[in-house]
Amino acid sequence: MTLFGRNVLVITAHPDDAELAVGGTVAALTAQGTAVTVAILTVSETASAAAPDRRSHRIAAAEAAATLLGHRIEWIAGGRYDQVEDLPEYRVVELVDELIDRVGPDSVITHWDGDSHGDHVRVARAAIASSRRWPQTAFLQFGPNEPRTVRHAQFVPNVYIPIGAHAQVKARALACFRYPSQGFRALDTGAVETFDRARGAAVGTEAAEGLLLVRHRVSLDGPPTAPNPDASHSESD
Repeated sequence: MTLFGRNVLVITAHPDDAELAVGGTVAALTAQGTAVTVAILTVSETASAAAPDRRSHRIAAAEAAATLLGHRIEWIAGGRYDQVEDLPEYRVVELVDELIDRVGPDSVITHWDGDSHGDHVRVARAAIASSRRWPQTAFLQFGPNEPRTVRHAQFVPNVYIPIGAHAQVKARALACFRYPSQGFRALDTGAVETFDRARGAAVGTEAAEGLLLVRHRVSLDGPPTAPNPDASHSESD
């Protein structure tokens, strides 16, 4: 089994978080038959008189991106929350606990607890607290999606996933989040591509995404390797 296993869970605060940070990784995993679930805590978009369809547009964008990347979406708590601040942190931990029990992943990927975005940090802390319940599950984090904060430069990955073959589908997935009257700042896809190429250069490939491996339990159980029959004979034999 690989580091990720056959059942991967990505936990995010908002729609587009996964696509920005690990869209290429998700596409690579699903292309090889791995089941990937992206669980989203909040819609993070509210309707207004001027833009009554804003929330539904955001949900539709996430669903369209999922179709492109090949993952399943789970809206945590049925997608009824609009902001992470609406939830006390203990409740976020409970929701993550319930999510892990329901999905039963081999690996969990979520935000870095050193992120610059408070919502991301809350989700990261909840996953860390929840991790007491799943010590057998690989645990990885992705860095900040905003490259202009000091935290972005402070995130140092130790796992790199080449995504050159999946860079175009990642770009198309991110394009889904351009819709009329969106209530958040337009995604800087140029910066995303630049940093993916920089990650790739670090490991000698066209483009890559970087993750921080927090915990991975390696089992050495199993039948012993058969001894080499020639190993017991010296050259003088």
